[in-house]
Amino acid sequence: MRFMIIVKATRESEAGVMPADALIAQMGKYHEELAKAGMLLDASGLQRSASVLS
Repeated sequence: MRFMIIVKATRESEAGVMPADALIAQMGKYHEELAKAGMLLDASGLQRSASVLS
């Protein structure tokens, strides 16, 4: 079974504003746990829609 983590875009994310350091640290820890469990296939992010539409 495969899962995709989707985060809804906000005005800030579309403007290129990065999440708070604490949230990035939590995401990193979660990615590490998934990798150790052999469940992580890819952790690359997507482009914000504004950069794709330009």
